[in-house]
Amino acid sequence: MIYLDKKILLALSLVATLVLPACRKDFLEVVPKGKLVATNTSDYDQLLNSMTLTLLYPHIESGDEAACVEPYFSGNAAAFQQNAFHWADDIWLASDQQTEWTLLMRWVYQCNKIINEVANSAGGSETQKKSILAEALVSRAWCYFMMINYYGQPYNAATAATDAGVPKILTADVTETKFSRATVKEIYDLIVSDLTLAIPDLPVTLTNRTRSTRAAAEAMLGKTYVFMGQFDKALPQLNAAITHISNSSIPVGLYDFQKELAPGGSFTPVNPYTGPARGNLNIDQEVLFLKRILNLDTYYGSFIVLTPATVALYTTGDYRRQFLTGNPLGEFTKPYPNGMMAVWGSGGATNVGVSVPDVYLLQAECKSRLNDLPGAVADLEAFRRMRMPVAEASIPANIAGDQVALTKFVLDERIREFPLQGYRWFDMRRLSVDPVYKSTVNYTHTLYDMSGAVVKTFTLRSQRLTFRIPLYIAQQNPDLPQIP
Repeated sequence: MIYLDKKILLALSLVATLVLPACRKDFLEVVPKGKLVATNTSDYDQLLNSMTLTLLYPHIESGDEAACVEPYFSGNAAAFQQNAFHWADDIWLASDQQTEWTLLMRWVYQCNKIINEVANSAGGSETQKKSILAEALVSRAWCYFMMINYYGQPYNAATAATDAGVPKILTADVTETKFSRATVKEIYDLIVSDLTLAIPDLPVTLTNRTRSTRAAAEAMLGKTYVFMGQFDKALPQLNAAITHISNSSIPVGLYDFQKELAPGGSFTPVNPYTGPARGNLNIDQEVLFLKRILNLDTYYGSFIVLTPATVALYTTGDYRRQFLTGNPLGEFTKPYPNGMMAVWGSGGATNVGVSVPDVYLLQAECKSRLNDLPGAVADLEAFRRMRMPVAEASIPANIAGDQVALTKFVLDERIREFPLQGYRWFDMRRLSVDPVYKSTVNYTHTLYDMSGAVVKTFTLRSQRLTFRIPLYIAQQNPDLPQIP
């Protein structure tokens, strides 16, 4: 049996922070002197290339598809991971100064610098400058989508104009030290505006997964509308994204899992210790816009697993089951109890930018919610045929003809597709304020031991669907009130 020292796990998960500067009071500061020197259009283009990696992932442990197992949980989980699973009021300790808040807001600073300055840069054509500006708008929109879904209250049309969001920062001024929360509506309006402005000037052809295209922005705008509950506005954007996905000079689209898991396929050979060979997101054709997090602990830490109820969502022949393992890392004789399974084969990384499967599943959800049941069924069955034998891909007739049942089926498909990747936490937030589907959110986490006995349970309070601002930020910025 293998246990990984907590210090080793933390070092692995935070290895790339070595390239980041030490944090000071101003969470926008990105270089020691607080200035980025950019003059030429090419300089601003290079700034976009620096925004590809994010490291922190408390939303993975927060999802309701997750359970944890002792002794791995106490032995391997870092403090922030334990707090996230507990749904504790504060995930980060006061001494933690490298958080998702810090990195995302630094990226906002860089985006603002590009947005405000690239038009006056030297050496580039107007077309190039417009394209770089558009990409910066997309990256800022993505940063704010992540920020509002960490630290803002879930979008509720009736209260969004007064609900607490996050600071709305539109300049690259590192001398600014006074920040306040914008409302949830203001932040979502900014995301919609940025993406809408960007789309006409974005490249149509995808040549680099770390750079945004028209399809990526359309997908992001569609997803934003889904999170606002505006499915009629979301569907045309998602349809357009799927149309434009084919405009690519590199492979982009859904994998056929049966083919790729067969001998000679892209996911082979299967390593007996780490699972199928699908770890390089830079060449993964299901990545449309790459924003990477290190997700080592879904397997290498051995402490976080899928609940028995989540494992039961998969049919026997579902090829995605091959990305699940019943054994802790290096343990072949004592599997997890109660049929629980860990996620492996991902290489310790997850894309939280724009994922092709996410676009297709959001499209099916929108059609179902808009009562286009035949369209939703057709889309969903086509998707499932890429994930399982044809005989298992069909939607049962009693579900296919019932709008509520079909929408719930799509939501379950999202869990099957994105186990322990963080997608579920964001879905939980939006569903928690949905009058029809709020019952699909589970508010209990369970910690087991290896015999299957319950060690402890934790209950999610509705307030903790919103993360509290990291303590070191809150202590230094009194004008940013915490959500209780």
